[in-house]
Amino acid sequence: MSYSIHNTEGLIISFRPLREADRVYSILTRDLGLIRATAIGVRKDASKLRGSLEPLTLSAISLVRGKEYWRITSAEVIQEIKSEPAVLRPLILLEKLVQGESAHPEIFDAVKEMILSRKPEDEMFEVRFVATILFHLGYLNREDLTLPKPELIKAINNGLDASHLTTS
Repeated sequence: MSYSIHNTEGLIISFRPLREADRVYSILTRDLGLIRATAIGVRKDASKLRGSLEPLTLSAISLVRGKEYWRITSAEVIQEIKSEPAVLRPLILLEKLVQGESAHPEIFDAVKEMILSRKPEDEMFEVRFVATILFHLGYLNREDLTLPKPELIKAINNGLDASHLTTS
């Protein structure tokens, strides 16, 4: 059986251990959307993939689609992103909101742009990042992105309520 290799840019959001030496990764890709992919033997000290698949790493990733899941065949770091709660929390929210594999290049581009253009002194970064994610997922209007902080937070809360992600 022949497999085709998919090469894409991806942002590693999170991972969980699988078996003794493997991991399952949540990766936001430009071409495939949010996917779950397995890396075999990545927890071994000798793994070549290990450093390229750390959370909050933008990597060039090669994937093969198996019968039931994606498998990572190679990865190369494009850029490491400083792990900060203001970056990580919106990405975890994104991981919860996006279900199923479907290409969303606009979401990938917006997330990448937000993260790479982040300025440490930007106190509104996390709020604007969440608002941008919700806008691209259809839970906010474009006009909402220009609201002052209190009104933007209210719009975000309304968007999250509409997503049915929050519970009462």
